[in-house]
Amino acid sequence: MNDKLVCCIIVTYNIGNKFNKCYDSIKQQVSKVIIVDNGSNLETVNILNKLIKDKYTDVIFNEENLGIAKALNQGIERAINEEFKWIITMDNDSVATDNMVNTMLQAYESIPDKDKVVSLFPKYIDLGINEEENYNNQNANENVEFLNAEITSGNLIKADIFNKVGLFEEKLFIDMVDYEFCFRISKLGYKLVRVNNAVLQHNLGNMKVKRILGKNIYYTNHNYIRRYYITRNRFYTWNKFDDCNFEELYRDKKFFLKDIIKIILLEEEKNKKIKMIIRGYIDFKKDKYGKFDGNI
Repeated sequence: MNDKLVCCIIVTYNIGNKFNKCYDSIKQQVSKVIIVDNGSNLETVNILNKLIKDKYTDVIFNEENLGIAKALNQGIERAINEEFKWIITMDNDSVATDNMVNTMLQAYESIPDKDKVVSLFPKYIDLGINEEENYNNQNANENVEFLNAEITSGNLIKADIFNKVGLFEEKLFIDMVDYEFCFRISKLGYKLVRVNNAVLQHNLGNMKVKRILGKNIYYTNHNYIRRYYITRNRFYTWNKFDDCNFEELYRDKKFFLKDIIKIILLEEEKNKKIKMIIRGYIDFKKDKYGKFDGNI
C-alpha cells in the first residue's frame, strides 16, 4: 500500500489481550496504525509498549480517560500532519476481515461523482449476536448504499474533510460522537457510503438476548453511566440537526423508545438506568457536557 494512503486510528481503554486480534486484522491493510490509549490499566499498557517496536505503529498515551472524541482527534491530527490521504477509525474490539480496506477503496473508485463521497463504511456483523446469516441475506442486490450516518468502527474517511467540517465533538465525551460527526458531513452535502462486500466483525456493547414467545429479543445492556451519555448526547444531536430530514434521526428516536421499554422489562439495575436517563436529559437542558461528574 502507498506509504501515505491510509492511516488507522484505534482508541484503547482497558482492552487487554483482546486487542491483539483487532490490531492484527487491520495492520497489514493500512500504511500506519496510530493507537491512542485513554489511561488504561497496566495489562493494556504493557501490550501497547510491545507494539511500539513496529516502525509503522505509534502509540499516544493519555494519563486519564479523555473520552473517545478527544482521543480520536489526537490520532487524526497526527495523521493529518503526516499527510495521509485516508483515515480509518476502529473500535478496539472490532476485527477487519481480509481486504476490507481495499474493497472499500475499490468501491470508491467506481462511484459516479466520487469527489462528493468523503466517508466509506463496511457492512457489520455483530459478534455479540452472531448475525452473519442475516448479513448474507440483507441488501444482497446492492453493493453500495448511500446513508447519512453510521458508527465509528471501520469508518474510512478522507483526511481533508476534517478541515472542512471540523473534528469530532469533544464535549460529548462518548456516545453519539459518530452520528453527530456524520450528520455534519451530510448536512453540508457530502456523501457517505456503505460498501456491502467489505465486512467488519463488530461488538455492539454488552449485547444480551432473551427468548420471549418464541422470538429472540436483543438488548444492549449498557451500564447506567453509559445510559447517561447516550441520553444526553442523543438529545443534543437530535436538537442540533432537527431541521434535517435524515432517516437515521427518526430511526434513532425509535431506538431510544425501544431501549427504555427493554430496560424496564428486561435489564438489571433498571432503576439506576432510568434515573440516569432522566439525568442525561436534564444535563442536556442545562447545556452541561463533558465527562460525567460521578454524582448519581
